[in-house]
Amino acid sequence: MKMWLGWLTAAALLAAAPAAVTPAELYKDARRIMGTFCEVQVYHADADVAHRALAGALDEMARVDRLLSNYDPASELSRMNQHAATAPFHASPELFDFVERSRGYYTSTNGAFDPTVGPLVRAWGFFTAAPAVPTDAAIADARRRSGFETVVLDAATRTVRYMVEGVEVDPGGIGKGVAVDRAVAVLRAAGIQAALVSAGGSTLYAIGHPPDRDAWRVALRDPIHPDQPLGTAALRDNAISTSGVTEKFVMVDARRLSHLFDPRTGAPMEGMCQASVVAPDATASDALTKAAFVLSREDARRNFERRGPAFHALRVEGDCAAARTLWTTSWSAAVFALTR
Repeated sequence: MKMWLGWLTAAALLAAAPAAVTPAELYKDARRIMGTFCEVQVYHADADVAHRALAGALDEMARVDRLLSNYDPASELSRMNQHAATAPFHASPELFDFVERSRGYYTSTNGAFDPTVGPLVRAWGFFTAAPAVPTDAAIADARRRSGFETVVLDAATRTVRYMVEGVEVDPGGIGKGVAVDRAVAVLRAAGIQAALVSAGGSTLYAIGHPPDRDAWRVALRDPIHPDQPLGTAALRDNAISTSGVTEKFVMVDARRLSHLFDPRTGAPMEGMCQASVVAPDATASDALTKAAFVLSREDARRNFERRGPAFHALRVEGDCAAARTLWTTSWSAAVFALTR
């Protein structure tokens, strides 16, 4: 009897032993989408599942680009920009939600984020390879055609109307975030539990964490010394976006004028170099980097305090020279690990 019981005990232990777990491997894929290099990384134990998820995520980013491109005249956003000043434009649910969310960030940042600054950006030539100072008349005309208060939304009919001819919604300040969030939704639906989605390196979202680490650690670009990062940001089920002036600017009398505008004044920003924002989703981080860049330090602090502890900001203040100042929201030490 004792031998029989011993055999039963051993058999039970064998039955309870877990099956060998296949370790998750890292898989990557990338494509040129939205005029930039988009990359998706996933960890998974099944290569087929990983590759299908990668392709699906990049396909979804490309689909969002086809919806929101302001370079493709056939995109729905381009058609809205072409026709909404003459009659209410009946938008798809997805495009209407995009414009409505843009209005929400315009309101919550007191106008520091405004996707209708396109005429000003165009007047300064920032859509071209050779930006230059426009005439006073060109600036005045662009300002007349800018301002989100000229965009009227009707949720009941799902229509968008521009009250001034020449107004346009530019997705550049928020579109990458929307595409990243849609890619993340595809990955989650595929059962992916650890992934990093990047749109040009300026907007990223982290799902979960790599198997051997507690978070995805993303390098924070130093705008003055790109080969030496400022430090890292720890991401886990949240996003980071960065906006800066080192690549697009105009020099006027030794002043560096940014391609990022203060929508409230219509003037290119001066005295700010770069801003990064961590937020629960990529649409929010993308939009809010513009607010973190444009607002004064005190206004930025108040704005992010109102949003709560899941929102973090890092500013590189100054003219992108050696004498710069790093500022972060006071509760963000666990997110931003600065080394410079």
